[in-house]
Amino acid sequence: MLITFNIFKNNTTWSANIHQLNSDILQRLVLANSPLSELDLDFSFCEATSMGSITGKDNSQVGEFIVFF
Repeated sequence: MLITFNIFKNNTTWSANIHQLNSDILQRLVLANSPLSELDLDFSFCEATSMGSITGKDNSQVGEFIVFF
């Protein structure tokens, strides 16, 4: 699967190949490739649209992602 991230801070975008979709993998990819440094991230994913959102500790959306199967 290919996943494309868009982090709103500095308009950072990148793609990565993954074999399974879970929050641990998403968090590692975000922390390694984005300007975000907070560890308290939450990920939500909609299977119908294959899109997800990334929220920070104050419940504000800090980014989004889309998965291509």
